[in-house]
Amino acid sequence: MKQIVADKYKKTPSTLAMNLDNKKYGVIWASTLNLGDDIQTLAAIHLLQENNIVDYTFIDRERLKSYKGELVHLVMNGWFTHDKSQFPPSNKIIPIFISFHCADPKLVKLHAKYFKKWAPIGCRDVSTLNLMKKYDIPAYFSGCLTLAFNECNVASNKNYIVDINNKDSYIPNIQADISNYTDFQTINHTTKLNKFNRDGKLAAAEGLLNKYRSANLVVTSRIHCAMPCRAFNTDVLFIYHNYNTDKRFSGIKSYLNGQSGWDEIDESKKAIDRSDINNIRHRIKDMFTHIIQHETTDYKFLMGR
Repeated sequence: MKQIVADKYKKTPSTLAMNLDNKKYGVIWASTLNLGDDIQTLAAIHLLQENNIVDYTFIDRERLKSYKGELVHLVMNGWFTHDKSQFPPSNKIIPIFISFHCADPKLVKLHAKYFKKWAPIGCRDVSTLNLMKKYDIPAYFSGCLTLAFNECNVASNKNYIVDINNKDSYIPNIQADISNYTDFQTINHTTKLNKFNRDGKLAAAEGLLNKYRSANLVVTSRIHCAMPCRAFNTDVLFIYHNYNTDKRFSGIKSYLNGQSGWDEIDESKKAIDRSDINNIRHRIKDMFTHIIQHETTDYKFLMGR
């Protein structure tokens, strides 16, 4: 069940068509090899499309300060950032901070004035929320946009193991014995495509999402595999060596429902109460629509969601 039309993101970076509200919109893409970044781009596109915004441009997360195009409202979701010299963004960018994760506290300390200008900041996790509060920046917990994908109840008998025993340095290897998982297809979110092949990576990410939508079971160490699975109502076991200590999971553990070890896998964790997912999905969609429809973000509304 394909829910994102591939042609929608095959635009040139300079294409900024006008939407019904006469604003120009953009989404973040990342020149990395991690398809999880592209899944987050697709999550932003999904919410724009649900708000009848079908024209948007792409701006590289690692080139925000270098952007010199037309004035654009840019959805600033995801992990920030590798090249800190490219932050804050160009004055041609009006940021929409939602599902924002800050990997380095120095970024907020150095640019607190910028964040305050565009507050309130929608934070993907409680760790980022607390960081904003430390510098008196109005902020709220938004959760991750990937939890807002629509539920899919078309099931298959296909199972996937995604980045278990991954060799990437930024994912702790849990050294799992997967010899008994012979009926599972192995997937790696680290692409072999050129990291600047934006359209190719988005197509690959969409292909992964279509697999996860109808899967019987997914076992993964990737956060942006696990959370879309939760949104799709696909059973998923999230196993991450540093699950109990990684700050990226603060505030979203109830949705991940993960575990830290392979030796004692808790099969009961593969599914969670659907009402929790439905509530966060509706919350994210309501917040996003509110932000899109209002020039001045209503902090009290967002805090009350």
